[in-house]
Amino acid sequence: MKKLLFVFSLCFIDSFGQQKVFKKEIFDIKIMSIHKGKVYVKEYPPLVSILSGGKTNDFKSYDVESKKIMYDYLKFARQQNIRFTDFSKTLYLPFELFFNEKGEIDYFVYGYGKVVFNNRKFISDSLNVEENKIFIDLSEDFCKNYKFKPKGVNEKFSINLGLNFGKEPRKASKKSISTIELAEKCDQPDTVKSLMLNKLYLESFPEVVFRFKNLEELDISDNYIEEISNKIWDLKHLKFLSLSGNQIDFESFSFKRNKHLKDLNLQFTGMEKLPKSLKRNKKLEILFLGNNRIVMKNGDFKRLKRLKVLNLYNLKMFFLPKSIGKLKSLEELDLYHNELKNLPSEICRLNNLKTLAVANNQLWDLPKEINQMTKLQTIYAHHNRLNTLPNLPNLKLLDVGYNLFKVFPEQVYELKNLEEFDITNNQIKDIPDKLLALKNLQKVYFHGNEFMKSNEKSKELLKIVAELEERQVLVR
Repeated sequence: MKKLLFVFSLCFIDSFGQQKVFKKEIFDIKIMSIHKGKVYVKEYPPLVSILSGGKTNDFKSYDVESKKIMYDYLKFARQQNIRFTDFSKTLYLPFELFFNEKGEIDYFVYGYGKVVFNNRKFISDSLNVEENKIFIDLSEDFCKNYKFKPKGVNEKFSINLGLNFGKEPRKASKKSISTIELAEKCDQPDTVKSLMLNKLYLESFPEVVFRFKNLEELDISDNYIEEISNKIWDLKHLKFLSLSGNQIDFESFSFKRNKHLKDLNLQFTGMEKLPKSLKRNKKLEILFLGNNRIVMKNGDFKRLKRLKVLNLYNLKMFFLPKSIGKLKSLEELDLYHNELKNLPSEICRLNNLKTLAVANNQLWDLPKEINQMTKLQTIYAHHNRLNTLPNLPNLKLLDVGYNLFKVFPEQVYELKNLEEFDITNNQIKDIPDKLLALKNLQKVYFHGNEFMKSNEKSKELLKIVAELEERQVLVR
């Protein structure tokens, strides 16, 4: 009997071995029961946890990877002439993919797995019979043909995604045109200055754009456009352009010399290196390059001298090019979520910089020359490895929470203009009693330090907190 049961179990597993797509409740019964619930926990840990070293709430670590998978899935659907926006039912469907060590999909699990309500309204995760079959057949084919291996990941993993079916109606706007239909029907195109054609599931560059000769803002972000028309440079009044969320072919698209473009968003575009032609935009003031995997070169920023805002968020950079010091007009620099262990001294040549955001890196220190940056007002340096500070310019905001400080940095007491200070979750034992001398302080955060846990110093700490709160300072 036991032998028969064993053979039956093998046949049972084999019969489902070819099937990869399951609704959540069916998956729990037919697959999870065989593996005793270990599919989720041990065999396929969440990708976000793997990429962020166990921090399951650090979702920025895998934003690029999750968007890439969704982009590939929807592109695969379009190649089969399937567009989920054409489905009759409007709903959001969560799904989870389970990848093996080879980067192949073992399971595609969709749905909530339970009854879900929102504001007492039942949330459906079911399509009609015909469209459900289209979705399942497509997903099965995708699983059999798709491979995905994040850099540095050689183990099984799972990832949660979501899919929208049907079309959500767009609200009309008096300031801009937001659909292709409205753009085509517009009888006064010369008066229109803004086109917001984002999230329209566009597969090619919308030629209707060229009707609007006086266009100043063009947003075609979060579509499926790979080739950008070079006629875009004929729009001589265009100041803002967002291509974010499209996997752009930068080999065929070239930036032409112009004197009008000031604000450019190239996030999530699959960019791997900075195009040389980008430097032709000499009037550019705002540049967003974040959430790509760009390999930087030392000369990348040589000619962008008018830049005021530069976003290099989540590039996973290991070094910052020395040419960063050439950006003399820069006022805001965002280096969040990279792998920087130090900053080049050239960064201290940015005499107009007001905000430096270097949080979520691997920094052991800040440049000694940073006190020369007299216009610097804000530093975000939380979630690094700092244990000392150099002399600082007269800041208004300093955030060094989640670092390795064991001794309170005395340099903070010299910041007479300091309004907001965060040093939470360090290892400081001594109470920062001199904070009372900072008369402009409005907010201070220091929980999670050793002095907060000491009974001996609690009276002194309570006295300092009371005096700060009496001055209307927010203390946490």
